[in-house]
Amino acid sequence: MIVLYLLTILSIQVKAQDNRLVQDTLWYLNGGTELISNYQFIEEGNILNYTNFKGKFKDIETFYLYSINKADGTKNILYKPAIGDDENNVDTLTVEEMHTFVIGGFLAKKHYNAPLALAEGFIVGLASPLFIASVSINPFFAIIIPAVNSAVIGVTRPCDKNIKTKYPELSKSDLFIEGYKEAAKSKRTKNSIIGGLIGLAVGFTTVILL
Repeated sequence: MIVLYLLTILSIQVKAQDNRLVQDTLWYLNGGTELISNYQFIEEGNILNYTNFKGKFKDIETFYLYSINKADGTKNILYKPAIGDDENNVDTLTVEEMHTFVIGGFLAKKHYNAPLALAEGFIVGLASPLFIASVSINPFFAIIIPAVNSAVIGVTRPCDKNIKTKYPELSKSDLFIEGYKEAAKSKRTKNSIIGGLIGLAVGFTTVILL
């Protein structure tokens, strides 16, 4: 009985490993990627229903997706350029142009770290409770300060010069640079928020202890 149980567990683990190996890659328009399996299109192809790497079922609108890169090397392009007419001219990107934009976002998400945004967020988050406590203002305002700081950081983006230095060939395309900047801006904002929350926690803890 024990041997049979162990063989069953081993079989389940092997099947799970096999499923991970055959997972396809979902590419988002912002350059993000995700391993998926057991997917299907529902609601007239407007929604993708799939299982993510953790085994959870998810739904997402195909409007936000670029492609599904299959494990066998083939691609299913989901992005569809908008089609205009004589009365309604639509300024949209071709599949090739969007691919360049997506690659820019992908490389930014993979290699752009934004450590200064994280550090600045932490410092502002740490200082906010200490400052508020020193002037006897409602502690609620300590949360607003790092939030405003994150919003300001979210407006900024890396300069073209740094991108061109790092990717001299790819950065010949303005769409690549734009995709990189958008993803980098998002990462800056995220890091600033994370740093701010950690700083707030440390700051409030310090105020309480003091």
